[in-house]
Amino acid sequence: MLGGVDEKKRALSAGAGLGLAAAQWLRDSGYRQPNGLVLISPGLNASVSRAEQMAIAARDPVQDIPGIIEAGRLFAGDLDVSHPYVSPLNGDFRGLAPMIVFSGTLDLLYPDSIDLAAKARAAGVPIDLHLRRGQPHNYAAMPTPEGRQARAIILRVVAQ
Repeated sequence: MLGGVDEKKRALSAGAGLGLAAAQWLRDSGYRQPNGLVLISPGLNASVSRAEQMAIAARDPVQDIPGIIEAGRLFAGDLDVSHPYVSPLNGDFRGLAPMIVFSGTLDLLYPDSIDLAAKARAAGVPIDLHLRRGQPHNYAAMPTPEGRQARAIILRVVAQ
């Protein structure tokens, strides 16, 4: 990402969270932001501790909370899992690149995407949240009508 800061950043789940954390790091380190971030089902908070996520987890066909927590712990290394470079929802959003976010309501991570949109807007960052009812984690990458629609949107954004 450092070599192509003026390229669009596309990422899926953990990669999407990493992409957002990288954008925060770039800003904090004095580097340019990419032109935009495309985040698909971003993993934004490694603690996965919200009450509504517990309820969503019961119907999420792809992910489970213990797996996400363990992945976050392993990824964090010496950092606390609440650190913004591990859980970018906890970071500062001022000066970040415009974002487009895709999430589905069957994804236990989707409540964090709603908070991401609110925090980005409050910081003056343009964000376009595509929240699809009844869609699972990473639906935008799936060979379904909803996935194809999401990819068409992504292709239009990237081509701009």
